[in-house]
Amino acid sequence: MSDNDKIEIIEELDEKLMDHEYDGIHELDNSLPPWWLYMFYGTIIFAIVYMVNFFGMGSYMQQDELNSEKEQAELAIAKYKEKYGKNIDETNAVLISDANALADGAEIYTKNCVACHAANGGGGVGPNFTDNFWIHGNTINDLFKTIKYGVPEKGMIPWESQLNPEQIQNVASYILTEFKGKNVEGGKEPQGEEIN
Repeated sequence: MSDNDKIEIIEELDEKLMDHEYDGIHELDNSLPPWWLYMFYGTIIFAIVYMVNFFGMGSYMQQDELNSEKEQAELAIAKYKEKYGKNIDETNAVLISDANALADGAEIYTKNCVACHAANGGGGVGPNFTDNFWIHGNTINDLFKTIKYGVPEKGMIPWESQLNPEQIQNVASYILTEFKGKNVEGGKEPQGEEIN
């Protein structure tokens, strides 16, 4: 490169030289490359179309997405509760007084328990629920545990694989609410310890 060419380049650079500097560094006022400009303008156009479509026209609303996710979560919760109950076990079961829960308990009792404990709770193959004598305890927690794990040595199967914890709590509540202390006529002879 000749000296004249170098002088021309320096003069050209001097024309493009901006009047400010940073720590001794000078900036040139160069044109941006066309590909970069097209990409920049394209992102601006895309952003405008995106905002109009998703925020202005209603094609996509964040509230709709939130509602959709809530529905999916509620379905997942309902499936979990149906399968596993409400994390109820023999340590935290409570005596239910809700009419719908007791009706569910009555239905479960009629379907699964009447054969051994009689329709009136007076007992048969299984013990009497109407007297004050209980073999495995007469609290909701005791009864929940007995229903859940069964008493295989005496012929009572564990119901944990067929009933979810909420159903076990409902039927235990039904038994204690409907039968306990009624002393029905013709009930099975007392078994276990007397518990008031």
